[in-house]
Amino acid sequence: MNSRDFSDLERHLAPDVTFDFPGAGDINGARRMLVFLKLLFRKYARLVFTVNEVLADAERACVVWTNEGSTAAGEPYRNRGVTIMHFSGNRIVALSDYLKDTSFSEKS
Repeated sequence: MNSRDFSDLERHLAPDVTFDFPGAGDINGARRMLVFLKLLFRKYARLVFTVNEVLADAERACVVWTNEGSTAAGEPYRNRGVTIMHFSGNRIVALSDYLKDTSFSEKS
C-alpha cells in the first residue's frame, strides 16, 4: 500500500473479490477494486500505513493499522482501522475495511 503499486496485491486477489469500503459499499471484482484504490490514493499526496497487529488463521486475517499523510490539497490526514480478509485457497475473496474516521467519505 505504501508504494502505491498494487501489482503484488493483484496477484493475490480472486477475480470476483468483494471489497466493502466505507462510503463506497461493495466493490465487486479485482479490476474494479484496483481502479477504486488507485482513485482513492489520488486524494493523498502522501499516505503511509503502519501495520500494528495481524490476527490470522487459514481462512481469514484481520489487520489492525494506522496511517498518516497529507491530502492532495496539503491538509494533514491520519486514521486508524481494521481490514478483514477472507481467503479461499491462496486467493483473497473478500475484504472489508472498518475505519475510525469516515468523514472523508461524507457527501457535501
